[in-house]
Amino acid sequence: MSQSNTKASSGLLYAFAAVVIWTGFILVSKAGILGSLALPDLMIVRFGTAFVLFFPFIWLHRKTILQWRMFALGCIGGLAYALSVYNGFQYAPATHAALLLPGLMPIMIAIFAYFLAGERHTLASWTGIVVSSLGILTLFAEALLSGGSYWFGDISFIIACVFWGMFTVLLRRWQFAPWQATLGIIAVTTVLFAPVYVFFLPHNLGNASWQMLGLQAFYQGIMATVVQMVFYSRAVHILGATKMGGLMALVPVFACVLAVPLFGEHWTLGLSIALVLILTGTLIGNISFAKLRAYRCSKTTRVKRI
Repeated sequence: MSQSNTKASSGLLYAFAAVVIWTGFILVSKAGILGSLALPDLMIVRFGTAFVLFFPFIWLHRKTILQWRMFALGCIGGLAYALSVYNGFQYAPATHAALLLPGLMPIMIAIFAYFLAGERHTLASWTGIVVSSLGILTLFAEALLSGGSYWFGDISFIIACVFWGMFTVLLRRWQFAPWQATLGIIAVTTVLFAPVYVFFLPHNLGNASWQMLGLQAFYQGIMATVVQMVFYSRAVHILGATKMGGLMALVPVFACVLAVPLFGEHWTLGLSIALVLILTGTLIGNISFAKLRAYRCSKTTRVKRI
């Protein structure tokens, strides 16, 4: 196996691990909301736990963290993203999060990669984005027509995807090491949010069980914030922002199938149509037609020689 193939394989492994952890993040976050934890509580549990556990490393890398680019990454990929996504969990089902977050992320990443990083996308990539967008519009239309309050949560998920798209492209452009970027997000978000939580926001931590708090602290503070971020960042550096964004659309398959039995959510027609369109768009966007044609040509050449 060549060095390039080995590198690509390791990138795919990092990406798959990030997908699995991200799926768990959706399910655990929804469980936290159902378990009496509000948006501010999830924020402080997630980033507060990570800050306390990894403070020695934050202090060790303080020179890298204390610069304006890292502050921008922390505000966008940490504070703004987390506030938006947790607000979405308060108003929308986990199945909507499972479709909108990974489904819309490739679109936002591709758009910001085009304008901020100068990445040029193929016709297949843009076609995949259009097809995935139709799936997202289907889900959004169903939420509006049903007369429920899901649309407010769906909009929050969309805003979260905008922030994550910006973060992903800037992370690749500024070339911060994944571990340093993770520590920067933890430090910036905690320093900005903790004082507001302590002095101005209501606390509901006492209403949740110790088992729920332990689950949230472990998964939100360690797995979703640190382990997943490192894996995601490594995959972005190896595979590129656009391809990593496309692979995130594997999350709906796992999260939707698990959310329905776990939380008693309804599987609707709109959800089915959206899932099919988003997965189809992802498949189209990640097919390399150039490599496909080259493979066919080489195969034809071999047959003629024989």
